[in-house]
Amino acid sequence: MVKNFISERLYLNLHNKHTTIFNEMRKIQTADRTFTHRLMSKTVTTEDVLIITSYDYFLQKHDLSTLLNKYREIILVPHSTDDDYLLNHTVSPLLDKYEKIHLITNPQYDSRYRVIYELVARQNKSIKITTVYDFCEKYLKKVYIPEDVSESNPNISSLISFGKRVRYPKKIIDLLISIVLLTLSFPLWIISYIYIKLQSPGPAFFFQERVGKDNKLFNCIKFRSMRLDAESNGASFSKKNDSRVFSYGAFMRLTRIDELPQIANIFQRDISLIGPRPERPVFTETFDETIPYYNLRHNIKPGITGYAQVMYAYGAGVRDARHKLMYDLYYIKNWSLQLELKIILLTIIVIFGRKGR
Repeated sequence: MVKNFISERLYLNLHNKHTTIFNEMRKIQTADRTFTHRLMSKTVTTEDVLIITSYDYFLQKHDLSTLLNKYREIILVPHSTDDDYLLNHTVSPLLDKYEKIHLITNPQYDSRYRVIYELVARQNKSIKITTVYDFCEKYLKKVYIPEDVSESNPNISSLISFGKRVRYPKKIIDLLISIVLLTLSFPLWIISYIYIKLQSPGPAFFFQERVGKDNKLFNCIKFRSMRLDAESNGASFSKKNDSRVFSYGAFMRLTRIDELPQIANIFQRDISLIGPRPERPVFTETFDETIPYYNLRHNIKPGITGYAQVMYAYGAGVRDARHKLMYDLYYIKNWSLQLELKIILLTIIVIFGRKGR
């Protein structure tokens, strides 16, 4: 049974000082209904409105900030199994109200997609229709990953990988930057070695089994940032203010200094400078079972840093892994020298901005 809800206006302050999001949750009278979320920009003067039907999870704060610089209003219509409610109580009234509409649909729900298309075809207005697959890649620069393993994205090929045109430039970039980085950071290696020994007796380096290209296992090398008994209760993701991390270890994680020894992994050809973050086998097994297309990230070498690392905040668990995969697959599918250099620049910003974890 659905309780009575009072309309609530939620104000979110975005990074842009001049933009405010209004998240208005409308009251719904009929049982078993879901909320329609409405977000409005304070700065955009155009009449363009974005309507996303069968919305699930794929937007994050950064995406909303980007879209609210383009659209006057964003309307999110969550997934509903009731076509009558979807059409008569949400989509149809919105099409009647607004003149310039960009409608995002999910063809996975085929019958609803056709009904919406027919409804739009009868409207004598400026209405643009885009599938969620194309919308994510063109406007958000990431690949849409369905929420359920039984669903698919026709824009994703199981054969996506790097050909020679990509592998050779990446090898040159890996070698040159690794040599420069090793030379410039060598004093940090000595300082880190001393501090680790002083604050947490034990080995300075930490070797951990990770999944690499083609699902081959390798030993990832890092500066140790946790106590020796950190995983006495089993493997687990690190978290904010993790009590297992000693003082200098927290500093290394914040500035990414703990990642420096992975330069050795680059020379050993286990990883690349840029690529999907290598995960532990215990976690990839779970992600493979619950996240569609997750194994495609293993079609290329993992990286010390990557598109997902600079575009998505550090997180743990299936939900965060799904969001990161959207960026990882976009990187694989749309690699360019410009994108590679952009990730390197953003990584530098993350390091000096101390936005590590």
